[in-house]
Amino acid sequence: MAAELRVDTIKGRAGINTFTFKGDGFFFDQKVGIGTTVASDPVLSTNAGKLSVGVASCYTLYVSGTSHAKIPSGTTAQRPGTAVDGDIRYNSTLSSYEGYGNSAWGGLGGGTEVDVSVSSTSATNLTTFLKASYRSASIRIQIVQGSAYQVGRYLLIHDGTTATIVEEAAIATGSMLGTISAAINSNNVEVKVTMGSASSATVTTIIDKITV
Repeated sequence: MAAELRVDTIKGRAGINTFTFKGDGFFFDQKVGIGTTVASDPVLSTNAGKLSVGVASCYTLYVSGTSHAKIPSGTTAQRPGTAVDGDIRYNSTLSSYEGYGNSAWGGLGGGTEVDVSVSSTSATNLTTFLKASYRSASIRIQIVQGSAYQVGRYLLIHDGTTATIVEEAAIATGSMLGTISAAINSNNVEVKVTMGSASSATVTTIIDKITV
């Protein structure tokens, strides 16, 4: 029996795509495979079927509407695979993005802001990091409570059992609004604020950690 190779249409696109044999036919599947797009035929949000599965090197990548370019998530105790310098992830503990460099995860652009809403005079956690990964930290904390404001700079260090934090400098537009403390809770170092009033406040923290 003679073999037949028939190609009806292959869309102009550079890359390695998937070919399959089905029955007595030879088929080209443009939706699955390892492919690259070309400038004259970009992958658009309105034509998502051009490349639905595989590894792609795109000339232009469009993400619109409720679609997202997914970044792997993970806590400070969890890495998405084996991290290398330049990796970016979403830290689900701090609710912020961070980058990987010098064998450690850290805030992007010199520090990532983390906002916490507080409406209590009880000690409230502002940020957390693994005690086994980081020995010390420099922290900037801003408090906004109505039309009253406070900002301060703090240094923290721990020995695995006790966390010590000192206030380098702090100012407020009137009376001081809250005090900052630190404690070790299980495997984590926690930085907390204790407000002087239970009125609703937003506390913004930027932390710069140093590895063990």
